[in-house]
Amino acid sequence: MLILRRKAGESFLIGEDVKVTIIATKDKEVQIAIDAPKTVSVLRLELANAMRENIDAADEQSLPQDLLAAFSMLAGGEKSEGDKK
Repeated sequence: MLILRRKAGESFLIGEDVKVTIIATKDKEVQIAIDAPKTVSVLRLELANAMRENIDAADEQSLPQDLLAAFSMLAGGEKSEGDKK
């Protein structure tokens, strides 16, 4: 991992096409500008992680009756067979 120190107004390059400029710093926050080609995806890490989790969840297989029971419970309907007593 490369660690850089930059002041507001200073920039650095990633590869030949991606320019990162420090716009401002305040307290413990840093505002940056990223200039990259449209072919380069720029995402906050938490969004990339959420996308990955959603893709993983979509890959899991569920039986249709399990999905119907879950939707029914969310809508305040009947409880699933395991919850009935």
